[in-house]
Amino acid sequence: MADKKTGDDERIYTHLLTLLSVSAAMVGVCLTAIGLVSVIEALNKVERIVDDMLAIATLIFSFVTLLSFLGIRTRIRRTWPRYMLVLDIAFCFGIGTMVVASMLLTFLVL
Repeated sequence: MADKKTGDDERIYTHLLTLLSVSAAMVGVCLTAIGLVSVIEALNKVERIVDDMLAIATLIFSFVTLLSFLGIRTRIRRTWPRYMLVLDIAFCFGIGTMVVASMLLTFLVL
């Protein structure tokens, strides 16, 4: 019984560490994309929408980064049973926002 709990804790720790590193990298990707969008001077309306979507994705990934760090450094993941689900949903929502923004940028601007 104790081995299963230890294995689960280790798996959750690895998952949190992965979310922390990937979401922190995605913040950088979003900020870089925002800079690139400002270089494109065609279709100002689409640029603004894509810029806003990437800014929202940046905030989401920053939130996931913070929660992942808190999950690693505190016992919140044990006291709040839905903690990992919230993290996973937020991360997927951030990825989805980036995909939609990238599609808009690709198909409407170019």
